[in-house]
Amino acid sequence: MIKHLQKIGNSRGVVIDKPVLDLLNINDDTALEITQKDGGIFLKPISAMDAYSKIAKKHRKSLDKLAK
Repeated sequence: MIKHLQKIGNSRGVVIDKPVLDLLNINDDTALEITQKDGGIFLKPISAMDAYSKIAKKHRKSLDKLAK
């Protein structure tokens, strides 16, 4: 599948077809992690808990201080 960037306001985006979104169980509320891989980009659906776990590991000391 070949896609081209489309202008969206002052940004650019790629429209992902609904059958692909359905296949991956991605909806409007799904968070996506974007990483660079092998000279391209990789989109991965993540849950809120996955996102929190990554942030919590990276900023554990700061979160502990905020909790006090």
